[in-house]
Amino acid sequence: MMQQTINVMKERIQTRGLYQIVKEVSSFHRIQASGGFRAAANWCCDWLNSRGVQARVLHYPAPAGGYAGSYRLFQEWNCTAGWCRLAGPEGFVLADYSVEPISLIQKSCACDWREQTLDLVEMTEGCEEEAYEGWDLEGKVLFTHQHINKFSWAIQKRGALGIVSDYLNETPHVRIPEELLDALNYTSFWWEHTPGERQAFGFVVSPRTSLHLQKLCRQRRQAFEKGECESPYLALNAYVEATLENGTSEVVEAVLPGESEESVLVCAHLCHPCASANDNASGVAGAMTLMAAIHAAVEAGQLPPLKKTIRMILVPEFTGTYNYLNDGRDKTLYTAGINLDMIGAKQEDTTGPITVTGLPFAMPSFEGDLATLLLQELKQEVNSREDLLLQNVRTDAVPFGLGSDHFILSDPQVGIPSIMLGQWPDKYYHTNADTIERLDMNVLKFSTLLAAVYVYTLCDLHKRDARLILNHQCTRLMARMEAITRRAMLAHSDPRELAAQLGALKEFYTEAARRLCEQAGLEPAKPLARLNALLPGRVQWAEEGPVYRRLFGDPLESLEKRMLDEPDKLALVREYNRRHEAEPDKEMQEALCVYYIDGVRSCGRVADQVIAELGGGNKAMLLEYQRLLAGCGLLETVR
Repeated sequence: MMQQTINVMKERIQTRGLYQIVKEVSSFHRIQASGGFRAAANWCCDWLNSRGVQARVLHYPAPAGGYAGSYRLFQEWNCTAGWCRLAGPEGFVLADYSVEPISLIQKSCACDWREQTLDLVEMTEGCEEEAYEGWDLEGKVLFTHQHINKFSWAIQKRGALGIVSDYLNETPHVRIPEELLDALNYTSFWWEHTPGERQAFGFVVSPRTSLHLQKLCRQRRQAFEKGECESPYLALNAYVEATLENGTSEVVEAVLPGESEESVLVCAHLCHPCASANDNASGVAGAMTLMAAIHAAVEAGQLPPLKKTIRMILVPEFTGTYNYLNDGRDKTLYTAGINLDMIGAKQEDTTGPITVTGLPFAMPSFEGDLATLLLQELKQEVNSREDLLLQNVRTDAVPFGLGSDHFILSDPQVGIPSIMLGQWPDKYYHTNADTIERLDMNVLKFSTLLAAVYVYTLCDLHKRDARLILNHQCTRLMARMEAITRRAMLAHSDPRELAAQLGALKEFYTEAARRLCEQAGLEPAKPLARLNALLPGRVQWAEEGPVYRRLFGDPLESLEKRMLDEPDKLALVREYNRRHEAEPDKEMQEALCVYYIDGVRSCGRVADQVIAELGGGNKAMLLEYQRLLAGCGLLETVR
């Protein structure tokens, strides 16, 4: 059945159609909770309905400081104009929203300095407040070279009005500013909406413009020291026409009804600035296309009717998924999912393979094995030039990671085991250089084809396909055993640590195989015996400390934001973060820790299982983190 589905979807999914969707979607400036996002959502909804796919736009409140589950919401932002230019003889335009929307720091507040000038203060001493003792920043615009969040103190406590930022998010071995001299970094204020919060405006300049601006700032300071001018600062004019107010945030939902209300979920984030083609117009195009292709194939009798329902959501990243899962729907009806995030860039230079990101061990299931099996199955036969192009797409499989909406869905409390299909690294992500010219439609077709077959297979899981997945599970288990053992030998690890890592791996695959057999109607005894023969024995987890139960139903995107309305608890969180800010993989350790807290495992066992899954970690920090969550009222003690 799997190969038949592949052949049908190869015919139904066309590169030209994918291109047209990416072209349209990338033309919208799709900032979360904005009119631009809403316009893009409406376009996607209309496209789906025109192809016979039931679709609607869901509207959720976007209030200051509201919550969707454990996620803190923010207001709707709309902008119609914004620019910044140097005043006087040096004058040139630094940024213009009408020409390049990403040149405005998103969620900037309104300002009007068209007739009066502002001083531009270059922050030459880094980003720590202590380095600027005695500097007058009141009413000034800061020219900054680090992430804008590092200068929030200057806005909130020292009266700075705005920022001109040259920050470009560097990626080790992938990109540096010198290689992207004309790129603008996607930059946004993320207002906390707390009492007394001061808001600001800001603009983004490219590395090339920054070099010129730094030179002008240096020359002005030198001229001032010589008494040749009255101020050490360049002057600029700025104007932003924007509103920030309670509004709405949208999610596009599309449905292909099946015989059962049980559903497989397809997710892609629609947000980000114009153009943001790979991140993530590509994922949106893949999600929409697979829905239309499956619908058309079933209608034409090429594929049997769906046993389960397929639901697709196009969301503002994180925000929309939290809203969708907390609107009163029955999450137990969702049996599995896939998140499509960056799936179509040209595989050249440092742009990476199409990657299947697996499941966390706390959410054991077989979906990752199905997806990695499909990485191979899609390349089995070459009957055309297009097949050859698809066969040449580079692919990879990696363990669970954070960074996109699958991290929400795969939380055991949410209970929707969801892989991510993505692409990493990407040299141009989160910049205005992420344009449609960077995409390869054959790569995008490969990703869309894989996602379509994955989703349809999960809706109608045949015993033959299940047996193929079970065989593949054994292959993957052996490969991961070998990788873990090799890493432990090279690191001269304690044998007990190796045993814990292998034991955690076996627990995951045993439960994944059991779940697969249950869904496919297979007897599990033989598959489980085979797994046990490959990796005999089991780990005995030591129970240590209290047992906690979670009082929140989805993962913590940010504990600090969750505590913004409780100052005493917020202080504890910030002190904890300050002490552990240098801890490697801190966010991953904390996320997995939350996943494992289930009212049964002790806090010591939770920490041990996190460390076993990652192959390392900080047990003392993990124990402290659980005490912190309990102190914040997010956990209750079972015993």
